[in-house]
Amino acid sequence: MKLATVREVDGSLAFGFVAGEHLVPFAALALEDETLPHVLSHMSAYLDGLPVSRAVAEEVARRVTGGEGARLGRHLDVVDLAPTLVRPAALLDCGLTPRHLANSSAVLLRRSLPPGAGHLLGAVAQRVLRRSAGGVRYYKGNCQSVSGDGDTVPWPSFSAYLDIEPELALVTGAVPIGSDRAAAEAAIAGYTVFNDVSARDVQLGEMFFTGPATSKDLDMGNGLGPWLVTADEVGDPRSLAVRVETSGREAWGGTTAEYSMDPVDVVVALARRQSLAPGTVVGMGTVPDTCGLDRDEWLRPGDEVAITFERIGTLRQRLGVPDSPPRTRWAHRRDLGPVRRGA
Repeated sequence: MKLATVREVDGSLAFGFVAGEHLVPFAALALEDETLPHVLSHMSAYLDGLPVSRAVAEEVARRVTGGEGARLGRHLDVVDLAPTLVRPAALLDCGLTPRHLANSSAVLLRRSLPPGAGHLLGAVAQRVLRRSAGGVRYYKGNCQSVSGDGDTVPWPSFSAYLDIEPELALVTGAVPIGSDRAAAEAAIAGYTVFNDVSARDVQLGEMFFTGPATSKDLDMGNGLGPWLVTADEVGDPRSLAVRVETSGREAWGGTTAEYSMDPVDVVVALARRQSLAPGTVVGMGTVPDTCGLDRDEWLRPGDEVAITFERIGTLRQRLGVPDSPPRTRWAHRRDLGPVRRGA
C-alpha cells in the first residue's frame, strides 16, 4: 500500500492511498452511515495507531476496485503531494554506506584544505572509511521544515556548493526502548525517499566541531516523498536500484545493496538506547555515486532533480535561485557567475 498526504485547494490536508493512477482520500470512502475511523484521519493518527491502523486502512482500501479509484480520487498527475510526513516526530540520519563516507570525505578534504594536505588526508580518509562498517551513528535533522514532491528548496546565500543526498528512509510507529527484532520489524510503517540537501562548502568545519548544523538543516532541506510505501510492497529494502536525473546532465545511479545493515537491525540498534516516537524518520545514509560530493560534480541553481528508488517512487524537487551571489570558502564557480568570498 502507498499512503500519501495531499494539499487541498483550500490549504487543508487530506490523507489517502494510491489506487492505480489515482490518489483516493480515505474520507471519500466514508459511507453515509459510517464515520471515518480516527486512525485514517491523517498520517500522524495512522502512525500512532499502528498496527491496528494498517489493518483498518487495508480493509477500507479493498473497497476500491475497477474504476472506483478514478471516480473517488484524483489522477496522480494533478494532485499536490505534501511531504510524506509534514511534521516528523524526529529525523535521525545515519551513515550506513562506507563507500559514500570515504568518497565524500576525500572530496571535502581536498576542496577545503591546502592542496598538499587536502590530497594526503583525503587519500587516508578514503582508505580508512572504505573499511568502516561499524555500528549505527546518526545526527538529528531539522524536522520542522521539510519539503515534498514538487517543492522548491531555497538556495542559501552562504553556500555556492549546494548538493543532494538520495537516501532510503524508513518511518516508524512507536518503538519502545529495548525492542527485539520482531517488535522492530512490526513497527516499521514503511519506506520513503529522503533527499538530505547539504551545503558542502560549509560542512567540513561543522563536522570537526559541532556536528552537522547549517550545512544540513536548511529551510526545506529535508525532502520526503512522494509517499509512504509499506514493507510488503518494497520487498528487500537492500535490493533497490536508485537513479538520479538532473537538468541537462547524464543520470547518476546506485543501489541500496551498499547499505551495511538491514533496516530492521538499524531500528533494533537505535532502540537499545532510546524509544522512538510514532512518526520518527530514519535515513539510512546516502547511496554511493548519487550525490555531487561523491563525484565532485555540482548542481546549479534552478536545476530540476528527480530521485527514483525502485519499488518506492520518484521524489521530484527543484533547487531555488539565490537572490544574491552566494558566499563560499571553496574555489570560484564560473557557472554560478559572481560569488562572494568568506563564510
